[in-house]
Amino acid sequence: MIKKEELEQLENLRKEREDLKERILKLEAKPRKILTDGVKGSSTDFPYTQHNCRIEGLDNSILYRRRKKNIKKLKKMYISKNIKIDNLINHIEYELNYVEDSEIRKMIRNVYEDGLTYNQTAHKMNKDNKNKYTADSIRMQLKRFFEKI
Repeated sequence: MIKKEELEQLENLRKEREDLKERILKLEAKPRKILTDGVKGSSTDFPYTQHNCRIEGLDNSILYRRRKKNIKKLKKMYISKNIKIDNLINHIEYELNYVEDSEIRKMIRNVYEDGLTYNQTAHKMNKDNKNKYTADSIRMQLKRFFEKI
């Protein structure tokens, strides 16, 4: 049977996934430093006149390589979270097949799978049906449903 803890876990996994996505974007948005330096050189032919040369290059320091490595790790974690979320959604959908009341199924899908608030769920269900749902009525119906199981 479907458990409230699994449904709450789905919401937490989604938040964690969004946090990882923001971290990845933040790390990728940091520009790579362009380093410049000056050196003295001379011409290859006699009289070997000395002159200054400016050299430029991209930063390849330990910090940059570490940041690149962190981005790879975060991307792997992000993919892992997506797989967990997909598996959990499939499991929830499978378990929802055994819930007899279609209105309860809609409420669970709206609140836990779609991440809607109770107010948004009430508004959506009032649009679909001509019943009068409120946020409190939806919250109480779900509470009673989970207490029964």
